[in-house]
Amino acid sequence: MRFSSPLNYIAEKILYLFVRSESLDAKSTQSLFIGGDENNTINIYVLESRSWSDLLVLKHECKLLKITSPQSRIKNPLLKRWHHVYSVAQAQPLKAWLTQGAKISPMLDSLQQKLIENSELEINFIPVVVFWGRPVVKQKHWLRVLFSDTWGLAGRSRRLFTILINGRNTLLQFSPAISFRELLTQAENDDAIDNLQQKLHDRLIEIKTATLGPDISHRRTLVRELLQNDSISAAIEMRSATDKIPRLDAAKIAHDYLDEIVADRSYITIQIFQRILTAFWNKFYRGIDVLHGGNLKTLALTHELVYVPCHRSHVDYLLLSYVIHGEGLAIPCIAAGKNLNMPVIGPILRKSGAFFIRRSFKGNALYSTIMFEYVASQLSTGMPIEYFIEGGRSRTGRLLQPKPGMLAITIRAFLKYKQRPVAFIPVYIGYEKMLESKSYLAELEGQDKKSETLFSSLRSILKIRGFYGSVTASFGEPVLLTEILNQAQPNWEIQSFDDRHRPDWLKVAVTQTSKRIMQGINSACAVNAINLISTALLATSSRTMDETELMDMLSFYKMLIDKLDYDELITRTQLSDSEIIRHAEKLKFVQRRQHELGDFIALDSNNAIILTYYRNNTLHLFALPSLIACCFNSSASVTRETIYKYIRIAYPFLKTEFFLPWDVEDTEPVIDEILQLMLENGLLEYDTPIDCFTRPAISTEQHARLSNLSEIIAPVLELYYMIFAMLVDKGSGVLSRSRLEELCYLMAQRISLMYQTNSPDFFDKRLIANFIDSLLRLEYVTINDDDKLDISDLALTEGVQARRLLDKDMQYNILQILRKPSQ
Repeated sequence: MRFSSPLNYIAEKILYLFVRSESLDAKSTQSLFIGGDENNTINIYVLESRSWSDLLVLKHECKLLKITSPQSRIKNPLLKRWHHVYSVAQAQPLKAWLTQGAKISPMLDSLQQKLIENSELEINFIPVVVFWGRPVVKQKHWLRVLFSDTWGLAGRSRRLFTILINGRNTLLQFSPAISFRELLTQAENDDAIDNLQQKLHDRLIEIKTATLGPDISHRRTLVRELLQNDSISAAIEMRSATDKIPRLDAAKIAHDYLDEIVADRSYITIQIFQRILTAFWNKFYRGIDVLHGGNLKTLALTHELVYVPCHRSHVDYLLLSYVIHGEGLAIPCIAAGKNLNMPVIGPILRKSGAFFIRRSFKGNALYSTIMFEYVASQLSTGMPIEYFIEGGRSRTGRLLQPKPGMLAITIRAFLKYKQRPVAFIPVYIGYEKMLESKSYLAELEGQDKKSETLFSSLRSILKIRGFYGSVTASFGEPVLLTEILNQAQPNWEIQSFDDRHRPDWLKVAVTQTSKRIMQGINSACAVNAINLISTALLATSSRTMDETELMDMLSFYKMLIDKLDYDELITRTQLSDSEIIRHAEKLKFVQRRQHELGDFIALDSNNAIILTYYRNNTLHLFALPSLIACCFNSSASVTRETIYKYIRIAYPFLKTEFFLPWDVEDTEPVIDEILQLMLENGLLEYDTPIDCFTRPAISTEQHARLSNLSEIIAPVLELYYMIFAMLVDKGSGVLSRSRLEELCYLMAQRISLMYQTNSPDFFDKRLIANFIDSLLRLEYVTINDDDKLDISDLALTEGVQARRLLDKDMQYNILQILRKPSQ
């Protein structure tokens, strides 16, 4: 604390140019100072922080009340080295935390000794809290909200702005005195100081809670508790031994990790965000549609909620928290990539509930342990958590294959500490138009992803213009962890769980949970106008359709969604066919070309690429119907059994890629249902005696619809066939996996350029890698001892037949490029 008299006088005069303060509950405090030190009664003010501005406000108010100044020395000759003020804050808190224990205050130790030696001496402590401005919930202007007083210990810059903006409403709250002698008589000498410190701390917390509300950020205490956690302490010891550094240095590394990770939730940031986001949604979006969230409140009473949304946009972070808050639920702690922990933006996200995680921490046992114990600590306190199971934003609009890291940490944390049961909440987020459309367009065209920086983020925010339609947040069916564990290991509850020696069934549980979550996201899909119109237009070779024909196609797709029993949570837009087209025009995705005999609706080249993203959001709904339509690409008539056979070959790959809900052996009833819908709508004709289906004549509208439907999944099947044809052409034991991926990517690019395959999916590296994974899983190929791929007999006998699902021209194009000699 600072006590230089001339400097204090000047500082107080400057401070009170901006500050107006008043005292609360001061009368009882005034009476304590009657007689002062002369009656062997010493009264000492207690402040939470070592802030100079707090001390100056206390001094000013004491002068107005005509009571002892906190900066005056104690007159009692036995204690004249001390002043009438004490702070519970450590002078070096970090060192105290890392050494696992606070150093006993010399002042309190001296006061205790004098109390023991002098039975007539009385020492009272008077906790005092300074509030800079009214509480955040009572503020109206956003600037006052931003710099309202909070639970956190403010830095110098923030305190300066708080004083300038809210200083004229400064309040000083006195608390009833706490007798040191009473505590001394109630406890052993060694415990009296600890008891006093705790009582002072608790009293200050009570005062702040009564004014500011409960502390929703436990960062200050949580970091300290985690540093003393047994598992983290052991990891610190291991790091010290491995790196041959002192334990204190290893502990400082652990503290830096915690400082990097731990969230710092604050009422102020949440209030600011709620106001800003409300204005944002109203300005740029038509609104937010929230679906199927009604049962979450009830579930939250008995389960720990872990939100696992798909990841489409940076706005997802803010959107879901906004929606959850609007539903009357606790805002979750959100796992955010470390790349977002940039100046200005990082602290704002952290205070809104984000904790930051590295993309990989393999080989860093200390970081891994800290992340695990932090997540476990949040689960154990009932704090909901949110993370993106895909690991990053999807650049194609399809769900990415799940990354098991955070999911495994969550399940392990539950098994280790067995607190409340966990419910994973899949969330589908759908946009009619995304803010990142232009950057995604560049990436879909092959440009490298640009790293986020403060400048680029601010520039992107300032460039936001126009109308972006509506957004949907749809909550899926909860995935209950206990049900998954019961399937993976029926007696898991009675088994002890050692996180250092994890059982084999844990991996099975993680895999099964991830699949259920991904299927849950797809099953909560909300089909909007842009999903539908992009699906229809991108399935045409010219990316142009007669308006009447387009409306008929939109009507058919809406009927297909309604009739196909995919999931009861699936919803779709209620706009009419003509309203869908006008809405797409308003969002500037399509162009109208007027003609006397009827208008055309068309896509330009840029929008054709962008709209693949929105088509892919709902591609899983059309995957099986489109696959059935593909059975008629090479043959005009196909028997039911042949359709079953083709589907059995191709479906396992599509199921993995699109997280389809049916197992292979359960697809036949679904196929029959789709075939019946096609018959009812004239897309197929049926010959009963031979159980054979025939496509309509080429010149008919029904044939055009069937062709349009088949083209939805065609780019994916073409890529599959290209990869398979490449393997067969090169032969067994020739290509490594990495070389196959490289050749297929280059070949896909070449085909796309030569034949104007205007779909970025066709040369998507993830799709290529996923297909090869499926080939290995289904044992179509194996990896030999030389790390080369061998083709199985199954692949040669059954896999080759999949070519019949493709258009003959595309089969020919792929084979021609394969047979062309390398340059």
